Amino acid sequence: MPPQGSPASAYAAPGYGNAYQTQVIPVAQANYGNNNPAASGLGVAGSATGGQSPADSVDAVEFLPANDVERDLQDAADAGNTDVFLSTLLLANVLVPVASHSRPGSSPGESGFAFLPEEVDGERFLIVFTSRDRLSDHFGEPTRTVGVRFYDLIRNWPDQAWSFAVNPGTPVGAKYPGAQIIALANWATEAGLGAEPVDGPTAEETFSPVPAPEPASDEAQSATVMQKTISAAQVDYYLDRGYDRVAGFVHRASEVEHLRTPAELFGALGLTYEASPFQQDVKEAFVLRWPAYRPSLYRIPYGGQNEQALRAMDGWVIERPPFRGNGFAPGEGRDVIAEFKVDSVRLPHGAQLWQIDADGNERMLAIFDTDAPLWRRVGEQ
Repeated sequence: MPPQGSPASAYAAPGYGNAYQTQVIPVAQANYGNNNPAASGLGVAGSATGGQSPADSVDAVEFLPANDVERDLQDAADAGNTDVFLSTLLLANVLVPVASHSRPGSSPGESGFAFLPEEVDGERFLIVFTSRDRLSDHFGEPTRTVGVRFYDLIRNWPDQAWSFAVNPGTPVGAKYPGAQIIALANWATEAGLGAEPVDGPTAEETFSPVPAPEPASDEAQSATVMQKTISAAQVDYYLDRGYDRVAGFVHRASEVEHLRTPAELFGALGLTYEASPFQQDVKEAFVLRWPAYRPSLYRIPYGGQNEQALRAMDGWVIERPPFRGNGFAPGEGRDVIAEFKVDSVRLPHGAQLWQIDADGNERMLAIFDTDAPLWRRVGEQ
């Protein structure tokens, strides 16, 4: 069943500083005295864009669910069934407010996407909604959003220090700390919920011109191109010795394609730690790129830097700093890049070795030929 919560992590992922302009929301005292997920709602008394207090918007007017998801959430909340509430949410689509500087067409986990969090009593929340009605109740004016699966949102959670809230101030509202959301994403991944059909608000129900992304098919997932940054000392192992394996932390090539120089790449991936073979002043970087035909081999590295952090995240990986264990690269800037970990696997036919220089130029050095097997340098027969 879905996790009922997890202790606070022994460490906190760095925040985003002043990356966003946030709204300060006055909050009424919430009732935490029972198991009802809705009872942990934010109880928003009014946002900076307007809105009514819970007494006006919930008690005085009968709540009307906007769709089947909200009806199921209300039934679960009325019954005090946390498991059903979370399970319903996991399979739903939600509307996620988007910052004005977010790249058009992007979704959570993609390059250039920017969330629009809110500050509540000094705590940063990412607030989402299960319908256009709930969104309008909260903001009171048109707001840019993107429709995504709740599962896709939480598996691309931006920061463990951020808390989560859904439909605040309503009978179908709830809030959870960031560590619990990450643990929930871990449980959902292990339970195989990523491929389940979804219900809830569609792209047409959002104020955003960006359509909701279609759930990725198995075929599309298998074609995802991954990238692994390797040190200069490893290049000869591939080119001269025909080495054909890759292991460790890897990333989706589409999420790092905007990193054009070695300094940008190393910084965003958190590779410039003490005694690292990657230094920001180098003139070139080397990366492997290949299609991931078996997505199940690429696991989200939940964990921490010690046993206590590992247990807090309900994870499986312990690594030295700057490892965060929240599924994202421990970069130094504002980039949010999903991180995966793979045991030693063979590279497929057509895998590529690229060189990136300090001027932002890329050059393909070689392509792997599994029939030989060897790396064929570009320009050679």
